[in-house]
Amino acid sequence: MLAIVASLVGCAEQKDTPTTVSFATIAPTALTNQGTTIALATITPTSAPTATAPVSLTFSTYRDPRGVFALDVPSNWRTEALKNGIGISSFAYNASVVVTISFSWQATQLDSTKAAEIVEMVKSQTFATYLTRDVQLNSASEGATYRLEGTATLNAQPMYVRFELSQTTGGSIMLQSWLVPQELWPEVETTFYKPMQQSLSIDDEAAAALAQE
Repeated sequence: MLAIVASLVGCAEQKDTPTTVSFATIAPTALTNQGTTIALATITPTSAPTATAPVSLTFSTYRDPRGVFALDVPSNWRTEALKNGIGISSFAYNASVVVTISFSWQATQLDSTKAAEIVEMVKSQTFATYLTRDVQLNSASEGATYRLEGTATLNAQPMYVRFELSQTTGGSIMLQSWLVPQELWPEVETTFYKPMQQSLSIDDEAAAALAQE
């Protein structure tokens, strides 16, 4: 469940049977031992962090057509709606920066154990698509947010990686996946990551309504 990369495939209100919290996929789904279906859109960045256009400090607002979320995204990044879910993928610096943000919903709150399980699954699925080595990640849990971040070498490129799952009190679940060349992260964090987080708005009622369809 970030990103960037932090993707909703299906939402279901939790009942007596295990809840399925699914995310848009290019990769196959995987079933955890607690019955949660996890899937991840995996995209391989290029090895060179060279920007294809000058970095723009302007943003434009992306509005989900189903009304679930709105988010300011850098104007000259290539931002696309997820094909099989609710969310976006955004690319910059010759696609060496890959951000995926996806949304799902369930009525009950995820506990820290389930959140960690989902994030670990997403991390494993992501790293499986790369030649991965030198992984050094730290986890942190703060209220309704679980984060796994650090560095890894992906296809010979030193990368900063961040997987983050959070849930609103209204039940909306957001998963972010950020893959950024390590040397670019300080700039990306200040110039893009923080403004994007501050601009985000989520409509829990819209997400819940989709879950009932």
